Amino acid sequence: MTLYADVIWLLNLCIDYLLIALTAILLKRPFQQFRFICASFVASLIVVFMFTPVADFFLQPIVKGLYSALIVWIAFGYQRWRFFLQALFMFYFVTFMTGGGLFALHYFWQTEIPFLTDHSLTSGSFGSGISWLFVCLGFPLVWYFSKQRLETIEVKKVQYERLVDVEVWLEQSKLTIRGIIDSGNQLQDPFTKAPVMIIQADVLRGQIPDEWIEQMLNVESIGTTDGDERFMRRMSVIPYRVVGQPQRLLAVFKPDSVRIRHEEEWMTVSKVLIGLNDKALSPEDTYQCIVHPKMIVHGITDKLA
Repeated sequence: MTLYADVIWLLNLCIDYLLIALTAILLKRPFQQFRFICASFVASLIVVFMFTPVADFFLQPIVKGLYSALIVWIAFGYQRWRFFLQALFMFYFVTFMTGGGLFALHYFWQTEIPFLTDHSLTSGSFGSGISWLFVCLGFPLVWYFSKQRLETIEVKKVQYERLVDVEVWLEQSKLTIRGIIDSGNQLQDPFTKAPVMIIQADVLRGQIPDEWIEQMLNVESIGTTDGDERFMRRMSVIPYRVVGQPQRLLAVFKPDSVRIRHEEEWMTVSKVLIGLNDKALSPEDTYQCIVHPKMIVHGITDKLA
């Protein structure tokens, strides 16, 4: 079989560049194109060495490890050991992940097992036209899929770190829900400056009378119909604005107290208002309320209370 070493080298160069680029993306490292290209070029030279008398030397595990370290050093430099090792291990992780994905994709589409259908086994071949075409087409797909999945995992991790347990006390009734701290939530009462926490309306059903919920969701009807005097004393209306839309009004009420479990500590927030949203806040029901960041800042931990 004819081997086109230049084609193999060029393919290896492109793959090495994509692996280094994905490593940089996952580590949030700056893109330095010149360094990445140089590192990819050095990495691709391994193909050239495989056709020389020193091939056996470069197949030694310790040499492979040192060669990988050289590639990472060229691509990302060295600032301190932790910085360097983080890049090295991520480079290995990305390589194994994409290589494993490509291997799995190959066997997913394979309809027969060669050593069960062939009467003899051969060795020494470096690949076939079909296998290299598969790598050319399959690697970018696996690379893109891996990048998207890892970014999704990262988003979930960041979101999970912002999740808190929330207890709302109202009329001797306790509601326990999950909330997410939203740094973009700046909604507050313009007069008292009390932060506003948004709760999914359906989780309050059964905890407070339905007529209270309906009154809050239909802010235009407030004052035009008779309501529960106890609840009306708690309720107020504040203006709020959504980007690209005119100013609106939001009905809010003051709970007896709100407790939040943040970083393994419970804190009590006394100055807070609650607004309702008639739609699910999380498509996966991961959380049921949006916590104002000021509630975390101004909350009093239980051991200090």
